[in-house]
Amino acid sequence: MKKPFLSKKILILKIIVAAAVVTGLATCNTPGEPIDMTESPNRHTDMKHVLIPKEDLVLNYSYKTPRKTYAYRDTEDPLAWQEKCRDKLKELIVCDVDAGPGKRPVEIHHTTATDFGTVLSLIMRVDDTLSIPAYLLIPNEITAEIPVIAVQGHGYVQGVLGIYDDYHHGFGVALCRAGFVVLAPEIRGFGNLVDLAAHSDDGRRLVYYNWGELMAYPLVTDAFQKGHTLIGDTVQDLHAWGSYLCDYTRQQQYSVAGISYGGDLALILSALDTRVVKTFASGTLGSMSPIFEKCYNAPAHCVPNILKYMDRQEIASCIAPRSLCVHYGELDVPSPENSSAAYNETATPTFNEIRAFYGRLDAETSIRLVISPDMKHEMDNASLIAYLRGD
Repeated sequence: MKKPFLSKKILILKIIVAAAVVTGLATCNTPGEPIDMTESPNRHTDMKHVLIPKEDLVLNYSYKTPRKTYAYRDTEDPLAWQEKCRDKLKELIVCDVDAGPGKRPVEIHHTTATDFGTVLSLIMRVDDTLSIPAYLLIPNEITAEIPVIAVQGHGYVQGVLGIYDDYHHGFGVALCRAGFVVLAPEIRGFGNLVDLAAHSDDGRRLVYYNWGELMAYPLVTDAFQKGHTLIGDTVQDLHAWGSYLCDYTRQQQYSVAGISYGGDLALILSALDTRVVKTFASGTLGSMSPIFEKCYNAPAHCVPNILKYMDRQEIASCIAPRSLCVHYGELDVPSPENSSAAYNETATPTFNEIRAFYGRLDAETSIRLVISPDMKHEMDNASLIAYLRGD
């Protein structure tokens, strides 16, 4: 008779050991049930002492500012340089206004009579996924031949329309009262367009500027990853509105005025669209570097890699010899309370470079700098109207 493979005592012992192991593993892998330890393994160690204090680090980093390969040089033909610079700018912002979709359909949503004139509330269809609004202000008496696009900055088109007073100071209505036909578009990422995917049912949120909420700016970052820029798409919109405005007024030219981000948009639009005869850029134009390094500006202005090729002085120089007015508030300087800080240390040198380029085209009288005393980051309506009237 064969002997059993394991004796009865050994078998019982193995069963007890296996049960203990299984119980231990179950205890170690049960979420939310920490092992009961009578003593802390680091009861004699203050782990804060392992941390390196910030004072022992070197924290003076800066990305090296690249050499602008498209900076103008006196040996170049200025008109040939402008053409080259415009082409590169269109490539960088991913916006070719010449090869765009052409005219977009616009419908009048409703009409409103006001004390200063008539307002047409417009909707432009960009494509099957997007439509955008604008407001056409027609004065009771049109005294200015050239119409104007009034471009908002960070905030809401209501500020341009004078529905409430903010740093825009209702400059769209002020221009209309002065006899100009004015188109005030709502731009991507603001107001009704704060979320371009608001009507989607798949959980997408293409949000930019929603005051009072967390601003992660996915409208900008999503565009970057997919080969677009917010600023380029918006310039394309403004170009289409320019076509509508010219058709409506039966004019071949228009002017553009903008403040802050709107000033940035005005500069780029004017650089790329030769139909713009006058440009008023308020609270912008200095180098792009400090607005992000020092001023905590929001990223709508961002153009990936742009400083490898050009800065705002090159962009604005593409407007020459057409008329350009650069405006700052005297008090719009860097401070802990001012995240705009447009009138920073780069403002005057940048303007002087542009003025020198205007001189190359014998157009020194077509560019001016206006500094408004006792004003901050805000529109100066009197200076704007005087400039557009030719005063």
